[in-house]
Amino acid sequence: GIKVGNVYRYYNEASKVLEAEQAMAKYIGTDYCLAVNSGTSALIASLRAMGIGSGDEVIVPGYTFFASAAVIGTCNAVPVIADVDDTLTLDPKGLEAMITPRTKAIIVVHMSGLPAQMDEIMTIAGRHDIPVIEDVAQANGGSYKGRMLGSIGAVGCFSFGASKILASGEGGFITTNDEWLYTRAQSWHDCAACWRPNRYEAERREGELFCGENYRMSEFQGAVALAQIQKATLMMSGYRAAKRRITQGLALPDHVTLQRVSDPEGDTGTCIFMYLPDADSAKWAIEALRAEGVRAGGVYDNQVRDWHIY
Repeated sequence: GIKVGNVYRYYNEASKVLEAEQAMAKYIGTDYCLAVNSGTSALIASLRAMGIGSGDEVIVPGYTFFASAAVIGTCNAVPVIADVDDTLTLDPKGLEAMITPRTKAIIVVHMSGLPAQMDEIMTIAGRHDIPVIEDVAQANGGSYKGRMLGSIGAVGCFSFGASKILASGEGGFITTNDEWLYTRAQSWHDCAACWRPNRYEAERREGELFCGENYRMSEFQGAVALAQIQKATLMMSGYRAAKRRITQGLALPDHVTLQRVSDPEGDTGTCIFMYLPDADSAKWAIEALRAEGVRAGGVYDNQVRDWHIY
């Protein structure tokens, strides 16, 4: 028979959530990984781990799923909306001008499976000593110049929601190499339960003990997430091969261009973006693609509410 333990992760001698955390840390290449119940929770716990709160500013790109900005408001901070460029990710050229003395973090979103321009962004952030949060919700398995997304900034935030590349119905992960941020994120995600080397001792330093919420991942989600992580490399190779076949077979007119990819080798291969010269051309192309049985949509298509454009 099959022995089923308690679905609450901390009451099990053998935890699938713990296995999933270990597998995810190994896959992304970080020292620490924390499982949570959603990508949104991952972002909030990361912001709170950094001590971000009332009046602080956090820079976020204007093209992202709205949760990337909403979590900043949830922390009583101010989202500062930044431009994207032809990669559809944060534009490094305008980033530095948006930094003020109140800027406490930059959320970089690897949008639609494609890596942001991390060299330029990390250089700017480092010059101002501002931590970078990588929102990898839509790009799990992607990389940038040989480094896995989610291992470059101070923390990486992942979603395992139903529509994501790797999915467990609901769920998410935080990856980091920073023990302090990991410990604080743990406390935030489990009712301030003092997840520290010795939870009953006094603070090692100020800010180690504080009030938290409940973002734990269940054993059911952990088991599914673990199976997905174990298949990730195979899935990535399939996505990338399919995108290469499609893009290599395209014969585009001169006025149609493909999205610029900051690192083609790191692209997850899940999306293809084409730029047309104006809105009318885009609308026409969407309808033409749909007539051929190709799923297509655009900024100007209002049939479905778009929660990605500020």
